[in-house]
Amino acid sequence: MKYEVSNGRITTRSLEVHVTDHCNLRCRQCCTLSPFLEPWCLDPERLRQDLLLARRVLAPTFFKLVGGEPLLHPRLMDCLRVAHECRIAPIISVTTNGLLLPRMPNEFWQLLHHMTLSLYPQPRLPAAHLAHIQERAETFGVTLNLKRQEQFQEMTLDAPRDDDNETQRVWQECWLRHRCHLLREGWFYLCTRPPHFDSYFHGTTDFAHTDGVRLHDGPSLVKELLAYLHQEEPLASCKLCWGGSGALFPHRQLTSLEILSRREGPP
Repeated sequence: MKYEVSNGRITTRSLEVHVTDHCNLRCRQCCTLSPFLEPWCLDPERLRQDLLLARRVLAPTFFKLVGGEPLLHPRLMDCLRVAHECRIAPIISVTTNGLLLPRMPNEFWQLLHHMTLSLYPQPRLPAAHLAHIQERAETFGVTLNLKRQEQFQEMTLDAPRDDDNETQRVWQECWLRHRCHLLREGWFYLCTRPPHFDSYFHGTTDFAHTDGVRLHDGPSLVKELLAYLHQEEPLASCKLCWGGSGALFPHRQLTSLEILSRREGPP
């Protein structure tokens, strides 16, 4: 994919922040590893700092607030207000499993342009909930994307892959690096995986500082980001990931025992 610069900003499809790491579900092979991460919420002022730096050099069409489950954030409204105030993108979106949407106030819907609603077979969103969400979206002019996820992909390896050719293939075929650009604590990442791997592997990796680009207010940042976006070499964290190449399997929720064993560290 070729990234272009217009008025000093790199044009991209989307940019996302994870406002929470934790979730109210525990999906097997969650791409953000939420079932195994400690509860964490993004400080809205930290978000403001990052967006003001990112806005200088990035021009995404979509700005997405995701998780974890973003509706668990106690200051989600503040995060949405910050996104609007920083004018990072013309479309502000939230990605959610929808289970908590019936409790959201009108202001939440007023601050949105778009929503991706992930629909899982287990637990299935009650029909009344879905009807309520669709009514709210229509009332407030929010574009609703229903994403039915009957299957998940194998994504995470327990140990680094030693086949460099296979890692190169995964990298070349991976769609995440074009559609899941992440902003987190002053860094820009091609995908969501590097900083979450650091948490998952209990600090034994340092992908957060090797697989991203630190944001700054210097004149070289656009050039640094373009080189990063167009690089041909996989990220170090790609050795632990199947990207979009993993085998498909029926979606299911992890058991408590599976979660507890993995929180002690991958085998």
